[in-house]
Amino acid sequence: MSEENSISRIKKEFEELTSLEYREIASHLPGDRIPIGFFCPYVPEEMLHAAGAFPIRLMGAPIKMSHVQAHLPPNCCYLVKSSLESLLRGELDFLKGMIFSHTCDTMQGLSDIWAFQKRLTLQFNLMMPAYLNSEASRPYWKAEIERFREFLETNIGEVTPQNLTTAIQLFNRIRKNIREIYQLRRTLHEEITGADFANIIRAQYLMDRNQYQFLLSELLDLLSCQKKKEGRLVPIYLAGNMVHSAPYFALIEEAGATVVSDNLCSGARFLRLITREDIDPIEALTQRYFSSFLCPTKHGGSNDPIETLLREVEETGATGVVFLFYKYCESHYFDYPDLKRALEAKSIPTLLLEVDDPATSQGQLKIRIQAFIEMLSPI
Repeated sequence: MSEENSISRIKKEFEELTSLEYREIASHLPGDRIPIGFFCPYVPEEMLHAAGAFPIRLMGAPIKMSHVQAHLPPNCCYLVKSSLESLLRGELDFLKGMIFSHTCDTMQGLSDIWAFQKRLTLQFNLMMPAYLNSEASRPYWKAEIERFREFLETNIGEVTPQNLTTAIQLFNRIRKNIREIYQLRRTLHEEITGADFANIIRAQYLMDRNQYQFLLSELLDLLSCQKKKEGRLVPIYLAGNMVHSAPYFALIEEAGATVVSDNLCSGARFLRLITREDIDPIEALTQRYFSSFLCPTKHGGSNDPIETLLREVEETGATGVVFLFYKYCESHYFDYPDLKRALEAKSIPTLLLEVDDPATSQGQLKIRIQAFIEMLSPI
């Protein structure tokens, strides 16, 4: 099989998996692991994996809202509404449990509503501190991770230091491989389009991680043999929350741009969770959440998100920044004015896009993206 066909085969495997509805995913799960859902990267997947669970990240499946209105006000983000709708319809009955983390007000409220439904056997609330600069925050968070380990050992399986270290090594390899693909995409955007890359990112949360790592390694080997191309696409940096849906990336590329990097909750922020392998694994998992900015629900210093954004935009050579937010995401909107001002002070143009259901009409988005890219395009 040619390299081009092999790349297409791997991309198709990722695309087919990410196109499945939740109830269809159940038939693709490894039979030797217990499926446990989660939303946020503050939940250490490595610990779930080490306990014998199969971590599945819920990222908002396209679904018609017909049950959720009785439980949530309309000003909740699509991730929360679609996930609760999926639960109420029985789409998530294949899950053994759900892990929530202390993030935004809406997600904390969802945790209570979720537990009240009593559809899943297990539920755990992982309470990460919001203020990360205090003296108490680090020991508190370590104690929370220990409490999480005890919960898993009581309900799933033993989390030995060796199993946890092995899981950390696996997830580190996955993150490093994804980082390499991020870098290769800047010159190989035809081989891996934005839509392809969105599917690659989403697939990691739905696929057996060892199989996923195998496919990533194979894809990297194939891409490294491809001839790099000097394209004329406008380099864009994408910032936002959990909106890693292929249609949004496709709209940007159809307008003549390419996403050279992102600061999405479902994307490159995951790469900041590289974990030390030379110390106690519990301590390593604790430390990683204090080493870099992850999201606006946590405070690690007023300049931290600004410095991170400016540095990454400069490093990637992006000439414009698109803020892609789910509607009603208060945490990201709180940070947005400061981030926009900091970028404008550096003469970096920005565009704010508010999105809801990725399956709905995107005509207006398309027009606004096209106008923004035309403004950035060289004459």
